Amino acid sequence: MNVTYKVSPPVKNAKLNALFASAWPDHRRQKLQPLLRQALVYVCAYEGKTLVGFAKVVGDGGVHGFLLDPTVHPDWQRRGIGRKLVERCVQESRRRGIKWLHVDYAPTLAPFYRACGFSSTRAGLRNLKR
Repeated sequence: MNVTYKVSPPVKNAKLNALFASAWPDHRRQKLQPLLRQALVYVCAYEGKTLVGFAKVVGDGGVHGFLLDPTVHPDWQRRGIGRKLVERCVQESRRRGIKWLHVDYAPTLAPFYRACGFSSTRAGLRNLKR
């Protein structure tokens, strides 16, 4: 396995949607380019020319960043790709002046995020769809 990691490379909408659809059963195709333009940084993992992983960080304009969409294609999971994606996001965020990196996750993913150096905190969440 020869996975390479690229910081904020040009990436086609179709490739990102295909990756998300492979890993997220409820994913619906969408235009992702506007979201990439808003990102502070994003990292893509490739095996050859195949997009196998993705993660991004958005910022608040200050010292807070938010890790979003860490995704690894199911055929490439459990090989350390997710951890490397997160670590590259951490490094690149730090270079851009981010002091605090936040992430929300399902309880089942707690071991992964602890292994990536995150600690649990109390936080509030309000669903604005209602």
